[in-house]
Amino acid sequence: MQTDDPAIAEIVAFISGEVGVDASLLTADTPIADLGISSLDLIETIFKLETRFGIEIPNDGPLSGNDVTVGTLVEHVAELLAAQSARRAPSA
Repeated sequence: MQTDDPAIAEIVAFISGEVGVDASLLTADTPIADLGISSLDLIETIFKLETRFGIEIPNDGPLSGNDVTVGTLVEHVAELLAAQSARRAPSA
């Protein structure tokens, strides 16, 4: 998964480190299960992402199914980070 967005690159690098897979091998379509991440491991990874990025990832969102992909995870975290940044931005 290649991106010019530094936030997405950081998320991918974090996931890569967690699963022990080179970031260049992670694609948007790669199922999380194919990386050897069980549903329990996914929950633990989500907790670590929450801690690392200071966000809260809802339990009932797109990451609650069994067919979660790397792209779904990365996009969801990136959206939460963007929303967090928008809330913190000073209003004009």
